[in-house]
Amino acid sequence: MAGCTDLAYRKIARRFGCQIAFTEMVKDRPVVQGNPKTLDMLRTAEWDHPLGMQVVGRDENLMREAAKRLESLGADVIDINLGCPVPKVVNDGCGAALLREPEQVGRILDAMIPAVKVPVTIKMRTGFDEGDDDRFLEIVKIASGCGVGAITVHGRTRKQMYKGFSNHEAIRAVKEVAGVPVIGNGDIRSGADAKKMIEDTGCDGVMLARGALGNPWIYREVEQYLETGTLPPPPTVAEKAAVLREHFAVQREIYGDDLACNLIRRVIHWFVKGASGSAALREKGNHVATPEQVDALVREFEGSHYEVSAKDAKLRA
Repeated sequence: MAGCTDLAYRKIARRFGCQIAFTEMVKDRPVVQGNPKTLDMLRTAEWDHPLGMQVVGRDENLMREAAKRLESLGADVIDINLGCPVPKVVNDGCGAALLREPEQVGRILDAMIPAVKVPVTIKMRTGFDEGDDDRFLEIVKIASGCGVGAITVHGRTRKQMYKGFSNHEAIRAVKEVAGVPVIGNGDIRSGADAKKMIEDTGCDGVMLARGALGNPWIYREVEQYLETGTLPPPPTVAEKAAVLREHFAVQREIYGDDLACNLIRRVIHWFVKGASGSAALREKGNHVATPEQVDALVREFEGSHYEVSAKDAKLRA
């Protein structure tokens, strides 16, 4: 998730049970050229493993060289993005645009896989538009034949962007033709969602994305629900405030106070969602500029409360 899964985010996620984490998406050419901003996005640490690094591009030669560089930077897995729907990526013929070009995907994979010792995987959508079954399933077959380590499928087309719902039938179609493990992705916001994804699609595992923003507890919840069919109690406001404070402390340690104060603004939005007075907290969060201001906001957050949705109450009953 661009702008989300930096090193600080991954440290918190791993503490709560995230089994493998991925960096933010980076472009092939800046990786090869050693662009400082791109290299900073790929910053890692000894504790930050297993780690996937995700790259986007369309030129097989650049992608091969990018794969080599990512491996040298510590990637345990190199993931090719075939799903990013944003116009600036698609207009360059990258991300989800490649869902219309199965043969080019094959050329990219043929260049990258033999160039590195670590697994190369792909993350894709279920087509560029509705009715793309022939093309996106052809990519699945090509990728399996090339020897990818796994295929992660976000159950939406590019046209859908992030609207609608994850298409479990399309993910099941991928599982039926893939010769490698398939990871289901999309709309997993609870343990029950993860179980339904696996039951509906037959996928070998699930990937969590937006459902984990401000909710690292979801990793434990998914694991417990899959093992026992029960849900742990939801985090209290005090627990959420404590982890928000911890997240900021990790950011300060990694990035220094000035950048940490900038980066925490988005994180505040994630954590206070659903709290009483969340709109005011978000507005204040947009302007925090010192550690003292962040601390004051977190203390104010501690005094709020959450409204439990009817869905959550039913699931936990």
